[in-house]
Amino acid sequence: METIVEVDGVPYTFVTEEGATALKLDNKTTASNDTDPANLSLPDIWLVTRSNGVPLFAVRPDICDKPFRILRADKLYAEKIQWFEPLADFYRERLWVNPKSSIEGSEVYDAYKQHTWQSIIDFAIVDRPSFAYYRNLPGDWKKQPEGGAKFLLCLVEGDPFWTDGLGQIPFAVDTFRMYWQETRDVDAAIKKTGVTGLDWADGSLGGSDKGSENVYDNFIIIRACLWASENFELLIERRPMGAQRFGPSGATVASTAFKPSSTVRLKTSIDAGVLAKYKTWKP
Repeated sequence: METIVEVDGVPYTFVTEEGATALKLDNKTTASNDTDPANLSLPDIWLVTRSNGVPLFAVRPDICDKPFRILRADKLYAEKIQWFEPLADFYRERLWVNPKSSIEGSEVYDAYKQHTWQSIIDFAIVDRPSFAYYRNLPGDWKKQPEGGAKFLLCLVEGDPFWTDGLGQIPFAVDTFRMYWQETRDVDAAIKKTGVTGLDWADGSLGGSDKGSENVYDNFIIIRACLWASENFELLIERRPMGAQRFGPSGATVASTAFKPSSTVRLKTSIDAGVLAKYKTWKP
C-alpha cells in the first residue's frame, strides 16, 4: 500500500508492507566513476502509524528533535507528544492527516473512535454525581462505549485527538456547573474546576504524575469550562422559607440549564490571554 504525504508542498511516497512503513526513494542512475555519495532528501516529519504500519497523521519535529521518524501512535503517546494545544508542553505542529480517516471501512477509520463534537456534548451534559467521574466509573468518558471506548485516539470531525484529553470535557463541564452554582461567578468556577482537575489528575485524589502541569489535559479543562459558561444558563430561584431560619425574604437556590449556543470553544485551542487568566498551576 502506498500513501502520499505532502510536506511543505513536496509529495513523499510511503510504502506499507507486512506491518512496516518506509519512505520510498526514487532510484537514479549514476556514472560508474561517480564515487560521491548521493544526497537523500528526507522530509522534516514524524509519520505516525497504526501498529500495522498504516499511516495515520504526521507532525513537524522541533528543531532539537530527530528530523525524520516513522513511529507508532502508542510510541508517540508514551513520549507525551500532542498537536492540539500549542501553548501546552510537548506540542508539535500537525502537518498531515490521512484523508481516509473519515472513510468508513478503511483501516485508517478503524484506528479511531469516531466522534462529533455533538456526540461528546451529549455525554457531557448528563447530570451525574461527582464521584461518577472517578477512574473506571460511568462518567469516565474515555472508557465508556459511547465515549472513547478505550481507544488511544479519537477522530472528531476529521481532527485526531488523544482520547484521554477529550475525556476531560465531561468532567470539566459537570464540575464547572457545580462550582458556578456554588459561587455564582464564572471566573471563580473555572479556576476552582482547574484546581480540582489538578487534584484528580489521574482520576484519583492526589493523582498527579508529579511532572509538569502545563499539559494538554489542563488546557482541555479550560476549553470545556469556557464552552459550558456559554452553553448553560445560571438560574436563581427564590424559595420562601420560614422567617425564623432564613429571614423574611427566604432563600435562593442556583441551578444550571442547558442552552446550546456554539461548539467553537471546544474546538479552539487556548491562547495566551485566556491561559494567563485561568491558569491554576505554577510555571
